[in-house]
Amino acid sequence: MDRSNVLLEKSVGSLLLEFSIPAIVGMVVNALYIVIDRIFIGNVVGAFAISGVSLTFPIGILIIAFALLIGIGAAACISIRLGQKKRDEAENILGNAFILLIISSVIVTVLGLAFMDPILFSFGASSNTIEYARQFISIILAGCTFQIVGFGLNNIIRAEGNPKMAMVTMLIGAVLNIILDYVFIVIFHFGIRGAATATVISQAVVLIWVLSYFMGDKCLLKLKIKYFKLNKNLVLSIFAIGMSPFVMQVAASAVNIILNKSLAVYGGDLAIGAMGIINSVVTMILMPVFGVNQGAQPIIGYNYGAGQY
Repeated sequence: MDRSNVLLEKSVGSLLLEFSIPAIVGMVVNALYIVIDRIFIGNVVGAFAISGVSLTFPIGILIIAFALLIGIGAAACISIRLGQKKRDEAENILGNAFILLIISSVIVTVLGLAFMDPILFSFGASSNTIEYARQFISIILAGCTFQIVGFGLNNIIRAEGNPKMAMVTMLIGAVLNIILDYVFIVIFHFGIRGAATATVISQAVVLIWVLSYFMGDKCLLKLKIKYFKLNKNLVLSIFAIGMSPFVMQVAASAVNIILNKSLAVYGGDLAIGAMGIINSVVTMILMPVFGVNQGAQPIIGYNYGAGQY
């Protein structure tokens, strides 16, 4: 039986619990690893290192913005197509989303590395923090394809009716990141580069895991080469739905930039670092809300497609 049929047959309350709890667990654990990341950096590398990493936070938000633009947009479109019993169209959207995620990640990498120093100084970097920020974000940008593609496709795993697998994907990335943080920062003393390398490696493993899922036997939708050719109408429909979370992320990044520049003027480098720590903790507190959002999306999309308004 089509696994996504449960989205039509079970009660809304049961579905929300079944889909939201794994999403909440995955999101909270991912936010927790960011906090632990900051703990390692602050205690082993130093306070200015925390400030340097905090300066790169707006870039990190923008990276996630592109993953959400395509991942959320494609996931919603796929949920609707599955509700309409149009599996081939859903797989076509998956193929288009995969290519879009790769293209966007390459653009982010090239532009980010090309204009890295001007961007960081415009964000409020100083002589104390610029080297830390440069060391961290250069590695993150070089490997952001892993994050954008992996995070984007993970939304589609949930959309096809497999919230537990989507949770496992996030747990794998978070736990591996924490372990590698300890190894690279505490044992090998790689400093800020160690934190960034741990993040990129864990995201690469997540991407391999997600791709193996979509090419294996447990998935409802499969990645097929014949759908890797971009379809204008599908691309526009993905962007139409994904534009809302994308713009919200861009706005959040802009707010963070303004805040960091103000802190640089009125509080200095350590104030930027302190705000970075606060942002990490606040993000963890907000994750349950995002989890409920992510859990509700495939339920709403599938039933909308099936005409069960």
